[in-house]
This record gives sequence, C-alpha cells and structure tokens, in this order.
Amino acid sequence: IVALFGVLGIVSNTTLSLIVKQMGLRTFSLFAIVSSLFFPMTAIFTNNYRNVLIAGSIGLYSGAQKVGTTTAITSLANERGIPQGQLQGEKASMLALLKIGCPVIYSALYLKGKEWSMSMNDTEGNKLALQMIMEKFGK
Repeated sequence: IVALFGVLGIVSNTTLSLIVKQMGLRTFSLFAIVSSLFFPMTAIFTNNYRNVLIAGSIGLYSGAQKVGTTTAITSLANERGIPQGQLQGEKASMLALLKIGCPVIYSALYLKGKEWSMSMNDTEGNKLALQMIMEKFGK
C-alpha cells in the first residue's frame, strides 16, 4: 500500500502541470479538494479493501490542494509589487503564529467543553442534551 501511494505521488507530481493546463487552476483546485474526500469516505462507509484502494488511487491529486492558493497568492503579490522574499517571510510568520495560536485556542475549547460536561453529571441533564442532539440531527 505504501508503495502504491508513493508511485501515485510521483505520477500526480509529473502530470500536475498538464492537468492544470487542461482543467484550469480553479477547477483543478476544486477537483483536488473533492478527490481528498474519496479515500476517507470510502474507508468509513465500506469494508471492501479493493474499493478503498481504488478511492485512494482516485484521490492522487489530493496532495496538490495548495497549488491553486499558492499560485494565486504569488500572482497577487507580483501584481502589487511585493518581493517574493518578503512574501515568503510573511507566510512563514503567519504559519508560525498559527502553529502557536491554534493549539492554545483548541485547548481552551477543550477545557470549556470538559467544564460543561462536568456540570451535566446528573442523568436528567444528559438525557435532555441527548434529546436535543437527536432532534437537531434526526433520529
């Protein structure tokens, strides 16, 4: 399986420029996002090993999702006269802030949810919460 995905990665990288020229950048980005859903959805909803491998093969362009956004950011920076070094520096700074900020926010949300669940220790509250969820999403 690992070898299959390695080969598919090589194939997708070598054919990427041809596919983008043929489909267009926006259409390719949408295709890459949709193809990234094939493998996990098939793994969740089927037990057939063959279907999971086929879905993984169809999703070979899922790793190229950021090509469209990177190209759009680069072309916009060129239009506005921003040097590429400055653009890459700003991008690295933003990613560093996200790597620090997102876990802090996530842990705060976790603690808030844990506090909320501890306040619902009584069984009547749990039944009410479950009933609300079931009404929201259907039975």
